[in-house]
Amino acid sequence: MNAMTGRLRSALSPYWPGSLFARLALGLSAALLVAHLLGGALAYMEVFDFQVAKVSYYLAKDAALLIPALETTGAAERSAWLSKMQRKAYRFELGAATPTAPTSWMAADASLLGAKRSRQLLGELYSELGPGYPLVLAAGQAPDEDLRLRLFLKDGSPLTVTIFKVRFPLSAWEGALFFSQVLVMLVFIWLGVRQATRPLQRLVSAAERLGSSLQGEAIAEEGPTEVVRAAAAFNAMQRRITGHLAERVQLLAAISHDLQTPITRMRLRADLLDDVQLRDKLQRDLDAMQVLVEEGITYARSAQSLTEAVCRVDLDALLDSLVCDYIDAGQHVLLGGEAGQLLSTRPHTLRRIVVNLVDNALKFGGQAELQVTRPAPGALSIAVLDRGPGIAASELTAVLQPFYRVESSRNRSTGGTGLGLAIAQQLSLALDASLTLANRNGGGLEARITFKSVCVWP
Repeated sequence: MNAMTGRLRSALSPYWPGSLFARLALGLSAALLVAHLLGGALAYMEVFDFQVAKVSYYLAKDAALLIPALETTGAAERSAWLSKMQRKAYRFELGAATPTAPTSWMAADASLLGAKRSRQLLGELYSELGPGYPLVLAAGQAPDEDLRLRLFLKDGSPLTVTIFKVRFPLSAWEGALFFSQVLVMLVFIWLGVRQATRPLQRLVSAAERLGSSLQGEAIAEEGPTEVVRAAAAFNAMQRRITGHLAERVQLLAAISHDLQTPITRMRLRADLLDDVQLRDKLQRDLDAMQVLVEEGITYARSAQSLTEAVCRVDLDALLDSLVCDYIDAGQHVLLGGEAGQLLSTRPHTLRRIVVNLVDNALKFGGQAELQVTRPAPGALSIAVLDRGPGIAASELTAVLQPFYRVESSRNRSTGGTGLGLAIAQQLSLALDASLTLANRNGGGLEARITFKSVCVWP
């Protein structure tokens, strides 16, 4: 049983929707549609049975009127009576008298007697005529005929009754009504499923905002009991995460403050040393300690919620001023491409990301190049390119983690702490952007910031 269920699941998996909304809508639609079709089929069968019973009833009544009239009238009057008694559902025909009329009340095949319609017809005829008129029941001979019934009058004349198949065609308005019902049903299913899954969508959106900037607003704790409990749990989790991050920043800030005094004392004592070489080594170690503490605090704050407001920024002007600052400082930095539009973002955060990447490129490549492109409508990409040693493909993701250094080329002797790219990664997430690294053809590294969806103004 489990193997059969697994095979069925594997066969249906390519066609089964992935979202909860689509699965619920499809399941409810299928169930209600099947129920609707079964209900319609049952109603059709009931109406069909009613029509069959009605034909049998009126046929027996007409036969009870027609046969006594045929017994007492001549040939001309018999034709008039037969003409009056013709119906859409059955037809009477009178044949010539025959001496071979059956003497028993009924003769029929066993298969015909088992049908519900045959039993209803024979019951109605027996109730109206009694056993005095022998009859023979046979199947229809034409495609539109259901049964043929032959009654024998007292003089042996056969009265043949051709009973046609019951037709119950659906009219155009009935079909339109059925499809209207199905359409209304689908609309209400869509509204109901959407109402049921909307709290889950809000929870997902809030989780995504929390994952990128840790600054998401609390979810409204309203709706069904389960939704209220889930929203309350999420809000509590968000508050705990924010509190833990704040404690981490405060701890690092306190450590940094407490380290300032011993570092300062060590600097003063190092200045008193007569050994110049030893004094320079101690000063370099102290400078490295100072940089490490400051960048650790910066990384912690970059992971915390941002307080900078979003505003419209001329990206081309921002990058141009940044490049000009580097050129004024004697650095070889180039700028290519343009956005051509105002961008809605946090300008200081974006500037910090680009500065970290450019500093990284200058440190290991000696020069940097900025490229601004629009890879797709509504998207924006800023690439920082260098011609340095690059990074092994297996470490392109790992270097975005804090305190990770590629020892072969990017070690602490170059002044790195392993936090520059990690800070850029955290700040990129805070701007709902992604930071990716790739090695360039011909050597060097490409660091690309991609905004998948940005608000721009012409």
